Parts: sequence; structure tokens; C-alpha cells
Amino acid sequence: RFLFDYRQTLAELLAEKHYGTVAQVAHEHGLKVYGEALEDKRPMLGDDLAMRRHADVPMAAMWTWSGSGAMRTTLLGDMKGASSVAHVYGKPHVAAESMTSVNSPWDFAPSDLKKVIDTEFLHGINRPVIHTSVHQPLDDMQPGLSLAIFGQYFNRHEAWAPLAKPWIDYIARTSYLLQQGRNVADVAWFIGEDSPVTALFADKVPSGLPSEHAYDFINAGMLGDALRTEGSEVVAIGGARYKAIYLGGTSRRMTLPTLKRLAALVQAGATLIGTRPERSPSQADDPGEFARIATALWSGDTGRGKVIATADIDAGLAQASIAPGLRVAGEPTGNPLRYVERAIPGGHLFFIANPAGGTASFDARFRVSGKRAELWDAQTGTRTPLSYRTQAGQTQVQLTLQPDDAVFVVFREDTTEPSRTVARSTPLAAGAIGSPWTVAFQPGRGAPAQLVLGRLAPLQESADPAIRHFSGVASYTNSFAAPKGWRAGQPLWLDLGQVADVAEVWVNGQRIGGLWRAPWRIDVGAAARKGNNQLEIRVANKWVNRLIGDAQPGAKPVARLAAPGYRADAPLRPSGLIGPVTLWTQPR
Repeated sequence: RFLFDYRQTLAELLAEKHYGTVAQVAHEHGLKVYGEALEDKRPMLGDDLAMRRHADVPMAAMWTWSGSGAMRTTLLGDMKGASSVAHVYGKPHVAAESMTSVNSPWDFAPSDLKKVIDTEFLHGINRPVIHTSVHQPLDDMQPGLSLAIFGQYFNRHEAWAPLAKPWIDYIARTSYLLQQGRNVADVAWFIGEDSPVTALFADKVPSGLPSEHAYDFINAGMLGDALRTEGSEVVAIGGARYKAIYLGGTSRRMTLPTLKRLAALVQAGATLIGTRPERSPSQADDPGEFARIATALWSGDTGRGKVIATADIDAGLAQASIAPGLRVAGEPTGNPLRYVERAIPGGHLFFIANPAGGTASFDARFRVSGKRAELWDAQTGTRTPLSYRTQAGQTQVQLTLQPDDAVFVVFREDTTEPSRTVARSTPLAAGAIGSPWTVAFQPGRGAPAQLVLGRLAPLQESADPAIRHFSGVASYTNSFAAPKGWRAGQPLWLDLGQVADVAEVWVNGQRIGGLWRAPWRIDVGAAARKGNNQLEIRVANKWVNRLIGDAQPGAKPVARLAAPGYRADAPLRPSGLIGPVTLWTQPR
């Protein structure tokens, strides 16, 4: 118990005298503070929520992971901890050191990174800080400088940087929408007083998290001065509103002041879910008084509130008749969907993502009624109405998300209609764009200026090492005839088949837009015309193939870098326009 008190003193000093002092001095000089805390398991004594309370922008960290590997769960806790601090204390922005990599130089394309950035968004991040964008002062040194073996190599010398705008637009649109309004969470999940959030997530996701309901983490300090009861809800000074408090983490033991504060919130009307704490871990507390208050609270002396004595949070929430913001029916087994809900002026928005490998078709039941449902796609910037029906105070929408898809379902417009059906059409195949293709390669990258392809094939499979090891932008040109029956101004979809790694489509000299993940399909109808049409598809890949080529025996290096690159026997990455390229029309 002495050791607990000593460690608590150190944690308080770190939060108040280190983070607090930094923030005070920064504010005196007109500066704002982005504050990370702990990040990985428990590298030091301290409370990561208390530390970040002093930051203007609470911040976390999220590293990439390989396709066959698993993300570090401690980072999930780190992000959720940062966003919880923002929600409780009313800070609109939540940052994260984003998409950091190690020992993978220039080996990530936007399609590789989408699952990483969506994981950040799902855990409350709305201001990604991409790690790293190292200064590149030399145009004749490409790919250039780096932070040793670390970083996302996010800078102007990235091989696909010229075509990166649609990827950045996706991050920007999603971040902007997730900055609107107020986060909605039903549960204030008390972490206890012995371990920070990152330690609770050290090796696995802790037990006791709700399976459907949204939640925020709270600590003893928040219970002490940031939460009050309003009716049956627990309201934070920053505007967050919770329908229940859950005793999780290390709350089997809690200090007497924390127990008293919980009792006061319950007496005023709050719902508390959890098993009775056993004792205080502190030398400063009176065991008799602790036992008296705990016995009274868990035996029914709850005033206007209630205590549900169970460790099963889902069962407790059901017993309290607290429905989740979004309930999903029909999703594939083992393919859990995640969401963020925000209350916006006059409505609600939900960010929903499918992080697993399979397609998810499901019935989404939103805790919203009297509003029309719209689908907002941050990848394309488009908004489309959704079919829906309202029943028992819920709005039901049928959704299908492909692997790694993420969308917004937005409720803004008032309606008295109990349902709406929106017709959807499936595009019809209208032919393929055949060979030959002419390819022009970005100069200065070791490849020939131009060549004619008898058929589309991955560049890394070429017999010519100059093409096999090419990295940069390759421009594919061809022509196509508008399909029979198509009329100018109607939708006409161009499907690129398979691409590695980013593409930009031009038709008749007009830029249509960019693509950076499957499905590689874009509507070119606005620029197409009857008869013959000129087509250019610019494709950029990663630096990896060029760096492998430079490592070959006797090779004259084309790229210049400041950190270790790749061995000569490293596997080449997919590269170029692989196809097949096809046209699709809208049925009448």
C-alpha cells in the first residue's frame, strides 16, 4: 500500500509538474501543445489520461503492421485513451503519430495504408500527423533523406507522390467529418487506479469492453472533477454524455475518494455497472469507512441511481435498457464491424468500417428516427440517398461493404416518411480496351523513354531489367470507341482491372480523377464523346523495385538515399497497369 501511494505521487507529479508545466509555458508564449503519453505498455509510472489532460490536442501513436502480422494492441488503447481525454474535456481535435513504419523503406502505397488510417479513425483520431515527412532539400537526391529506418517516407520524393492527391483527399474528408459535432458514447469505462490504458492493452484487448456500445475511458481524476450527473446521464465538462459507468481495468481495488465520488454520482441518478470493489490499495484510507460505503452501494442504497452488480458489461447494459447507437444484424461470423457516432447540428453521422478480409452485407439499425439516410463516401466525395425504413424508433438500412471499405451514413434531413426505396442499377459490361498500349516512362529513372506493349502485364515481370526495376510514373496511352447505344453525358465507367499502385485517368486531354485502391473503376462519361476517344492512364508504383535494381551486381545506381535500402535478392513488388481495362455502361 505504501508502494501504491508512492507510485501515485510520481504519476501525479508527471502529469501536473511536467505536462502541466510544459502546457503553461507554451500558453504563455501563444503556443499550443500536442501531447503523447506512454504509447507502449508501461514504459514509466504514470496515468496516460491524466498526462494528456494538459494538451490542447491529445495525441497517440499508431504504427503500421505487415499483411500477415497483427497490430500492437497497446496502440489501440493509446488512441482510445487520447480520444477519451478529448471527449471528456471538450477538445475538438485528437491527433496521432500516424502510419509509422520500421525497416520497410518506401514500401507502402495508399491501398496498404487504408486499413491503418481507418483503424485510427475508428478509435477517435481526427487529426492524423503522418510520421514522417522528412525535409528533402535536394532534387538530385531521390528518394532522399529519411529518419534512419523509421517512418512512412511521406514527402515529395515518394515515387507515387505526383498522384497522391485522391489519397490525401480521403484522409482530409474523413478527418473533417469526424471533427464535426460531438462524439456519442454510451459508456464511461473506468480504468481503475493502478495501471494506465496502454498497460491494460499491453498484450491483448482487455476483457469487459462492450461488444456493440461506444465507450470512452475515464480515470479517477475525471470522476473527481470532470463528471456530474444530469438526470440519469453522466455529463462531462467537455459535453460528452454517458448513460452508464462501468468498473473495468484494475477497479477491483479503488481508493476511498474514488468510491465516494462514484457513490455521489449514483445517488444523484447515475447507473453503475460492475462488481463490488474489494478494498482500497492506499495506506491513507480507512478500511471501515470503505467497507461501509461499498456495502451500502451494492446492497441497494443507491438514491435516484442504480447499481447493476455484474462484470458482464453487455448484460448490464441490456438490464439497464440501454440500446447501442448502431446494431448490426447479418454480418459474417468473425467479421466485426466498428463505428464512430457523432451528434451534429440537426442530426447524426456514423463512420462505419469493415476492417476484415471478407465482404460484409448486413442490416444496420441506427438509434435515429425521423431523418432521411444518406451515404457519404469520403473516397469519392459523393453523397447518395439510401433506402431505409423506420421501426420502433430505429432506422434500418441495408449496407454492403467490401474488404477495407469505410463509409459515412448521415442523418440530416427531417422526414415523416416511414420508409424510402432508392433504385439502384448494376453497370453492364460494354467491352474491353485491347492492345497495343504505348508506355512512356518518367525520365531519370533508368527506363527507356517509351515502348509499345503487345499486351498489358506487370512491369516487374519484364525481361528488360531497366523496366523490371522501374520506379516512378508510367503513362499508358490508347484509344477506345464509345460503346454502341451510349450517349454523351451518360455514365461510362472505365475499369482498370488491377493496378500497382496509384493511377490517374485522362480522357481526351481532360483529367478525370485518381484511383488508389480496388475497385479500380471511375466514371469517364463527362469527358467521353461519340466515336474515338483518347485515353491516358498514369500509374505510379513504389521505390522498392528501383532500389532492388540498384543493388544488383555491377548496377549503376539510379536512386540516391541516406539509409539502408534493399538486398539484390529481395522480391520485386507488383508494378504498373496490369488490367484488363474494360468499359461499363449504365442499363436503361
